[in-house]
Amino acid sequence: MESNAREFLTGRDRGMDSFRRSVRRSVRRGRGKGLLGAVLKGVLVGASITVISVALFALILNWWDASDRAITAINQVVKFVSILAGVAAAMGGEAQGGTMRGICVGLLYMALGIICYCLLMGKNPEFSGYMADLGMGIASGGLFGMILASRKNT
Repeated sequence: MESNAREFLTGRDRGMDSFRRSVRRSVRRGRGKGLLGAVLKGVLVGASITVISVALFALILNWWDASDRAITAINQVVKFVSILAGVAAAMGGEAQGGTMRGICVGLLYMALGIICYCLLMGKNPEFSGYMADLGMGIASGGLFGMILASRKNT
């Protein structure tokens, strides 16, 4: 009777070790969530940086009388920094697929920005202006993705 109990316990311990190994293996496999999860993470990071930056910029504008050109330039810088942070978050620790991830993050980030702007301002999208914004998002995201991927390869 005692030997059966011992065999049960040792078998159970081996079963727990096997279970722990499989959990660790699945966690390792889950690190590279794929393109969609990485891109969504990047878009959320970029959007959150934009929201924080715009809120801080609005507070600064209470004390600073800026021209329209300065406001436009700062908005462009905020977009570029947000896309860069989003692409960096989408890249994670991987060095492959940087250009594609960057393009997807830039495109979705700018599309989300256009949709939010149209909803907040109550305007219909102007095709040519928004296509230029989407093009800027695609180009800058792809460029940032290439740069980050090449830096990770070295």
